[in-house]
Amino acid sequence: MGRRPQRVEEVDLRVGREIARLRRKAGMRQLDLAVHLNVSVQLVRKYECGRIRVGSSRLAAIASVLDVPIAALVDHDGWKYESVASRELAELSAFLATNEGTALNMAFQRIKSVQVRRSLLALVRAYSQSF
Repeated sequence: MGRRPQRVEEVDLRVGREIARLRRKAGMRQLDLAVHLNVSVQLVRKYECGRIRVGSSRLAAIASVLDVPIAALVDHDGWKYESVASRELAELSAFLATNEGTALNMAFQRIKSVQVRRSLLALVRAYSQSF
């Protein structure tokens, strides 16, 4: 029995286009990227046209070769491929980047009692729902 071909999703096409765009912007040919990744030029072509899904470790390697963050390959020009969990993580990261978020997190971590932390969390939840 042969392997079933992967279904190409819109995100695969967009990631491939971003790889191609950023590769050209870096002045690289497909051959150059293939050599850096130790893969065939055909595989780079398939990535760029979205025929093959790029795995996470390969995506990280491509980002490294192109000297861009991984997010540059998966989040560009207003499109985002994100789940509820990734939105929540982004909101949490934004909050933790504030002075209040950092101070609250550090103070909360210093509380040794699990019961006290849970009580504080319940208090904050109750307070936040009253508005």
